[in-house]
Amino acid sequence: MFDYPPESRAFVRIDASTRVYWHHLFDICPRLLEMSPPDGAAIFWPFMAWADECGLTLGWTWYLWVYHWLLQSEFKNRLNEEILLEIMGAAAAGWAIYDKGRNCGVVIGCRDTPNLVAGWKVRTVNTGRQVELLEIEDIPAPTELFGCFFAPDFELKTFPGWEGLSR
Repeated sequence: MFDYPPESRAFVRIDASTRVYWHHLFDICPRLLEMSPPDGAAIFWPFMAWADECGLTLGWTWYLWVYHWLLQSEFKNRLNEEILLEIMGAAAAGWAIYDKGRNCGVVIGCRDTPNLVAGWKVRTVNTGRQVELLEIEDIPAPTELFGCFFAPDFELKTFPGWEGLSR
């Protein structure tokens, strides 16, 4: 992705600007770092190049795009339900932290698991954001790898259908 020698000033600036994304990924999803020891570079840099090629934004959905990329990578045979749910939880938490809209929650589904993951904004002054594993019957799997829908309040009353991921 970047062809600067590590001792150059340009490399230092690039390293400093991408370090936050490295921590955002591997601190939140440590199982990914275990897949690519010692520093995660075999996952991080190829994913970042792919994300750039695809024109992806690095918002709350970026964890889900990492999983999408992993399915196409040399790491695909090392993925499991724990990693998938960790990534879905990271995305849900990211939405709950950064979304400034009126919705109270996001529910994320994946066609590879019957489990859903919900991220909830702060409900009261005394509570924090929550990420919750949901097992709800009668909700079809998303047609794409991932789908989401938004909850206008803190109860899931209806299933409005899956929305695709933002790029």
